[in-house]
Amino acid sequence: MPSDQSTIADTSPISLVVIDDHALVRDAIATVVEMSDHLTLDGEAADGRSGLDLIEQRQPDIALVDFSLPDMTGVDVIAQARAKNSRTRFLILTGSPLDSRERRQLAGIADGFHHKENGRTALLAAIKQTLASPRPPEPPNTDEANEALLKAGLLTDRERDVVREIARGRSVELISERLGITTATVRKHRENIMYKLGVTSSTQLVRTAMQIGQY
Repeated sequence: MPSDQSTIADTSPISLVVIDDHALVRDAIATVVEMSDHLTLDGEAADGRSGLDLIEQRQPDIALVDFSLPDMTGVDVIAQARAKNSRTRFLILTGSPLDSRERRQLAGIADGFHHKENGRTALLAAIKQTLASPRPPEPPNTDEANEALLKAGLLTDRERDVVREIARGRSVELISERLGITTATVRKHRENIMYKLGVTSSTQLVRTAMQIGQY
């Protein structure tokens, strides 16, 4: 039976950093790296800001980034790293499987995905697939569609729910009833959504919602 080592075909050492706020996850990945002849762990970080500093200092081949960090999202980490012209590839770590909508939203941002509950072999395969992907593009803020996708990753699940309702033309009162939240909460979500998406009108909000597949 072939060993997990065959999953990483490149014989040159691959430098890797892990950005995750759960020590158990970092330790588990460190163990996988130690058991591989072709991976080297260049550092760990427990939050996005420390992770960005680590990427800038180490310039690893690949960064494993938790989707949800204490101070920012994994998407935000990737965006800021690439804004500094980082050529690191990024593998998003998720605590639950991504649905098709989430995969579409992240397709232009992350180079790969890995569900944390999957095992060692799956992680090595995800790393290999991520490394085999095309080199990451230049910072995506020059492309309107990619920028919309990038910003979509900053929305919470509840904010995405509100975006869908707004895009379908539903009133604050109806959104409140459908989602089981107060009208004041709906308005607050709307303000946060518009700020995160960088829009200033309902028309812009609907257009952006359609671009990111929320309609």
